[in-house]
Amino acid sequence: MRRHRPRRARLTAAVGVGLACCTLLLSACTGGSDEPTPTPPDETGDDGGAVIDEFAAAWEKPSVSAFRGVVDEPGVAAHDISAHVAELGITSTTVEPSGDLDCDSDSCDEHAVVTHELAGVGPWSYETLIKAELNQGQWLVSWSPSTFHPDLTEVTTLVRHRRLPPRAPILDRNGVALTPERAIVRVGVVSDKVKPATYDDLTALLDVDAAALKDRVQASKPGWFVSVIDLRDKDYEPIRDDLLQIPGISIDTARRALAPTAEWGRAVLGTVGPATEETLKNAGDLALPTDEVGISGLQYNYQQRLAGEPGVTIDLAEKAQGGTTVDQVYVKRTKRGEPLETTLDLRAQGAAERAVSDAKDTTAVVLVKASTGEVLAAANAPGPTSYNTAFIGHYAPGSTFKTVSSYALINNGIVTPTTRVTCPDATVIDGKRFKNYEEGITSASPTFAQAFAASCNTTMVQYADKLTGEQLASAGKDFGFGAKWDLGIDGYSGSVPADSDLVTRAADMIGQGKVVSSPLMMAMVAAAVDSGVSRTPTLLPGEKPGTRLDELDPATIGDLQRMMRLVVTEGTGGAVDLPGLPVHAKTGTAEYAKENGGTGTNAWMIGYRGDVAFAVFVANGTSGSHDAAPIVDAVLSQLPNDLYR
Repeated sequence: MRRHRPRRARLTAAVGVGLACCTLLLSACTGGSDEPTPTPPDETGDDGGAVIDEFAAAWEKPSVSAFRGVVDEPGVAAHDISAHVAELGITSTTVEPSGDLDCDSDSCDEHAVVTHELAGVGPWSYETLIKAELNQGQWLVSWSPSTFHPDLTEVTTLVRHRRLPPRAPILDRNGVALTPERAIVRVGVVSDKVKPATYDDLTALLDVDAAALKDRVQASKPGWFVSVIDLRDKDYEPIRDDLLQIPGISIDTARRALAPTAEWGRAVLGTVGPATEETLKNAGDLALPTDEVGISGLQYNYQQRLAGEPGVTIDLAEKAQGGTTVDQVYVKRTKRGEPLETTLDLRAQGAAERAVSDAKDTTAVVLVKASTGEVLAAANAPGPTSYNTAFIGHYAPGSTFKTVSSYALINNGIVTPTTRVTCPDATVIDGKRFKNYEEGITSASPTFAQAFAASCNTTMVQYADKLTGEQLASAGKDFGFGAKWDLGIDGYSGSVPADSDLVTRAADMIGQGKVVSSPLMMAMVAAAVDSGVSRTPTLLPGEKPGTRLDELDPATIGDLQRMMRLVVTEGTGGAVDLPGLPVHAKTGTAEYAKENGGTGTNAWMIGYRGDVAFAVFVANGTSGSHDAAPIVDAVLSQLPNDLYR
């Protein structure tokens, strides 16, 4: 006859006997009692339950030695569990006996909740029945396939199929997918067919990281497809024949969330590719080394949001090779990722990309909606670069910074746009010689506005002793220099120090010295002049909205607006005097010290047209009017009219 005993009533034999003796002694001392004497717990059932507990604990770290003296067939149990661990990708297991023990004199059984952590999937829980029998005086768990899972038999096994959902797109401001799914060619290797020459050949042909690829191959199972690189058709066809000669190579087709070209918005949007040690950590607990994950930009920073969650089916299948599926014992559906909305405009980004497509040196274009601070476009060149010069480049802004220093001078009552000034070809400030980019750039006695339009360095530095370092730094802060940005990816808001040294402050006023900025920050300067309000930039409106910083002095802003228009109509920005909406601009050329000695120059232009503010940076350019202006012309000429409103 079987007996059922709740687990919570299970006591050790010694404690049970002691309690019984105490009860008998108390009865004797009191002269007896009508209460029935408690029956001591059954020692046999307790030992059966104890061995089930031991087995549950040993299952979590299975081995023959752990099962010896606990399971009737320790070797078979350890082998079966290990096989399922490998097949199902189990990284850890917990087994919790639950419910009541069901025992008789020579057998016990008890249900247990088994929870497996499946690599790249998450937890899978189910209930199984663990049986123990008295075998020649020793309690042992009776192992069978159904102990691991109640549906298993001697002729069936469990097979895992993991699936990834389509990657969610990154959207532009109008909800258009910037990274829609496009047809690609997946180049990979079959893990057990790779030869040493495979890594050398792939490095030579595709410039892959051979060490990282080798690590992923070694981490994969025999016969697995290990991704090397994904190529667009136009990039695959020229190297197709060479690829197919490489040992172990495998070619597949798929669809991937991709920008229009490899270069298009790459530094901001980012890329997706085979996981590395770093990107795998960022991808979360459900990513595997064989997955493709976000590598840079928004694709990296928002990997888990865009990727969604993988799904899995655990099938009960016949063991025979090619055996059919009998049933599905577990199904976890994929969870699609969430699209990421940006402020970028597909048309504006396309215009910026086309404008820099022929760049030979580092070039960046930023377009911002002046009234809101929303980033409309950010293009980086040359080539498919992942370095976001537009957002994080640290450069002296040169004469484009004269917008800020002029604001400081006018706002502090030191000059007005009509103040008569001098613009000598060179001047000396506290022993330091400053010169203009060219000789004879103004009349003998220009107004301050005319000197600004001609980008006269010597005019500006002559006022360095009239303006304190604190006043210049304060003006920089008014425009947003040094403000905390939260774009969703890295950005640099520049620095304007409060220099007490006269020579350094003079250099600061013309965007040299210690003043540093990114192209995005200079676009925000232009946006502030356009709108009269300084802001932090916005790239992800739903996630990281920008903030309004300061309302700038309206009268001074009006002066600056007229001065920046004068740059286009009478000064160094004549190349962008386009028909239609007027363009306001400021050119800049900034010197920098070369690593091998000597001095180089970078070219700048900032400004605005309608509600679109812009900044263009060209490394090693000779001047803003020569190198940056043609890019500004190309971009502004292509923008649709609705963006200017």
